[in-house]
Formats: sequence, C-alpha cells, structure tokens
Amino acid sequence: MAAEPAAKLKSQDAIKTYRYVRIGMVGAVVLLAASIAIERRKVDCWQTSISAYYYTPVRAIFVGTMIAVGLSLIVYKGRGWEDSCLNFAGMLAPVVAVVPTTDVGRCWSVPPGPPPVNADGSLADWVVANIDNNIYALLIAGGLGLIVAAITAMVVNRSVRAPLEQGERGTRLSLAATALVLLLVWWSIQNWDDFYTRAHAIAAVLMFVFLIGAIVAKVVEHRNKPDKVWFWVYLGIAALMILGGIVIPTTRIFDEHTSFALEAYEIVFFAVYWIIQTRENWNEEVIETAPVNTEAG
Repeated sequence: MAAEPAAKLKSQDAIKTYRYVRIGMVGAVVLLAASIAIERRKVDCWQTSISAYYYTPVRAIFVGTMIAVGLSLIVYKGRGWEDSCLNFAGMLAPVVAVVPTTDVGRCWSVPPGPPPVNADGSLADWVVANIDNNIYALLIAGGLGLIVAAITAMVVNRSVRAPLEQGERGTRLSLAATALVLLLVWWSIQNWDDFYTRAHAIAAVLMFVFLIGAIVAKVVEHRNKPDKVWFWVYLGIAALMILGGIVIPTTRIFDEHTSFALEAYEIVFFAVYWIIQTRENWNEEVIETAPVNTEAG
C-alpha cells in the first residue's frame, strides 16, 4: 500500500510559527521578570544590575532566557537592516549570559559560594572555567550553525524563483559578518587578558545598540508609508531608548542601581516595541515564491 504524500506546509502554518516566535520573546522576558520578583520577595533589596542576578538563584532563568532570546532574534526574519541588527543582537545575548558581570552585587537570598571574585578583583577559578566551557561551546555551535546556514542559503537560492539578487547579497554579507564575529570572539578569549572581566559589559552595550538599530531600521522603513502612525510610534520608542541610554548612566540618579535601572528601562521599551510590532504584523500575508523549473531549456 503506497504511503500518502506528506501534507504541504500552508502559509497559515508559517504565519503561526512567526507569531509564536514573537510571542515567545515576550514570554521569555516575563519569565525573567517573574524569577527576579520571586528572589526580591526573599530579600529586602535589589541587585545592582539585572546581570548581577547571575549570582543568585535566578541564574538558570537568566542564562536560559538570554540564550532563548538570542536564538529567537537570530531565527526571526526581519527586513533589511532590521534583520542584520537583530542577528547581531542575538549573537551577543548568549555572551551576556555566559560571561557574567564582575559586579556581583550584595543582595542575595543565598550568598554565592565560593565567592565569584577574589580579594584582588580577579575572577574565581570556577567562574573562569564556566566562561571557558560556555564560550567554546557557543563558538562550536555557532560555527556549525554558520556552515548549515550557508548550505541552506545556497540550496534555497537555487531552488526558488524570486528577486533574489539583493537578498543573496545581504545573506552573504550577513554570513561573512557572522564568521568575523565568531573569529573575533575566539581571538579575544585566546589573546585578550581582559576578556573575562570586560566582555560582558561590551556585549551588553552592543546588544542594546543593535536592538535600538533594529527599531531605527523600522522607522526608516515606515517614513514614506501613507500611514504615519507606526512611523511616529517607532520613532518615539527609539528616541526614548537612546535618551535613556544617555541620561541614566550620565546622571546616575539611581546611584548604585544605575545599571539595573538602565537595563530594565531598555528591556521594557524594547518589549513594548516588540508587542506593538507584533500587533502591526499580526495579519501579515506570506508571499509565495515559485520553484525554478529545472526541466526547462
């Protein structure tokens, strides 16, 4: 008895997957917020930064959330520069997760032990060992993912008839940039003495810069559209994120909790943007592409 042919993927299936990725991102942020709130109920204080919750019982949720968000940002397909910015932010998110901040704070329901930072300010051996293991694992997975992505792009570009010249160029540039990032991280952990103490802060700042860049890309995309509502909404969010990124660390009005306030501020506004963009694109249609007729000619 002949097997029945597999059902083809419908456009509605693709739309559902698209929606679930977007909703899952918001869910991940809620998960992290809930974990921090549970820890906060046990102690009468806040950590000096969200990143410092790595040294509390929140650690597993913090690391898992950042990796999940990073993966979602990478697999989500944006448009033009938005996609590139989301990809780079997604690559940096796991680095933020597995290379912890050196500011361990002092607000824990259970103090970390052994201490993560030595008396001379250097990181404890167990923290360095964690970073080594996790970063090299990310590099291996990232390298294999890059190879698979390159092969997939070649197969798709050969099998689909569509206006791909610009898309192919963008894909190649994105793959090349990803390869450079992986090489840079590998070189840094091998040769840069301050990698273990400074990589977290650099990755965190750049991640937020790229997230803001993705919103700016949407602003540019909407500037010539008849409906200006989305343009002004996205412009306002981008402006507020940039303004907060300047004012909060400059004025230090939150004192020792400046980093916490800045991280929370940027995360909340990006989440607002993500929710609004999800609303805008909720009923977006899938454009069908025709396969190349390999038998012709």
